[in-house]
Amino acid sequence: MWRELSIAAISVLTLAGFEHPASGAAIGAGNPHPVSEYTCEDGTRLAVRLLGDHASVSINGATEIELPAMGPDGTTYSNGQQTITIVQGKLTWGIGRAVPSACTGG
Repeated sequence: MWRELSIAAISVLTLAGFEHPASGAAIGAGNPHPVSEYTCEDGTRLAVRLLGDHASVSINGATEIELPAMGPDGTTYSNGQQTITIVQGKLTWGIGRAVPSACTGG
């Protein structure tokens, strides 16, 4: 009987010693829209945060700009001058009428 109580006591103490992360430390907690980092073929570095009706984009570490979603599918974001397009998980970046540059990362 003492052996069973000792095992139970050790089990309780062992479980009590495990720390549970605070809710703020949980993955994704407090950040429902994570930033994805991309490097494009033209050398541009993008930090992209998709927010549904728009994307927040930092170009080469500069202050973020907002690109509104274009169309109902939400895969193209543009302010008329800068455009990101996401098709089947692949992102492209374009400025003006220049040929878009493929980007990797995410």
